[in-house]
Amino acid sequence: MSEINLDKKVTIKNIAPWVVGFPNVSGGDTIVAESGTTRIKVDEIVAQLQRGNKLFGIDEYGSHATIYIEDDETRKYLEFDSEDGKRKQDILTPEKVKAWFELKTLSAFEKNVKANVITRAEKQYLLTLIKELKLNEHDKINFCQTYCKFKLR
Repeated sequence: MSEINLDKKVTIKNIAPWVVGFPNVSGGDTIVAESGTTRIKVDEIVAQLQRGNKLFGIDEYGSHATIYIEDDETRKYLEFDSEDGKRKQDILTPEKVKAWFELKTLSAFEKNVKANVITRAEKQYLLTLIKELKLNEHDKINFCQTYCKFKLR
């Protein structure tokens, strides 16, 4: 594990289209607007993880996070990403979604979505990305709406 300045503030991003928040260990609250960002100290993130805050991920690698830490150094410190670059935090990204839409078969597409889009926030974010990326494959979009149990807005 590398060393890091725990007093450093880093940007965190909420992928959900609703407000999320949590009580800070040192007092007060951290609130992140829908699809928004805010900055907090690394030591607060560490404390939240020690308390089991699932907004930062559902496992010890930060997989399927509703709140994504945008700082590479912090993700490596927390071991969400490996130092050697071989393991990256398992989060939903525009690049992943584009790659899924480029898959030739609907079954391969469905398999990738089911394996990688787990949480309610990820399901909403997937539909948001489809709209933002202007993806336009009717069968794949219909599958996403059915799987996510939400409609494109």
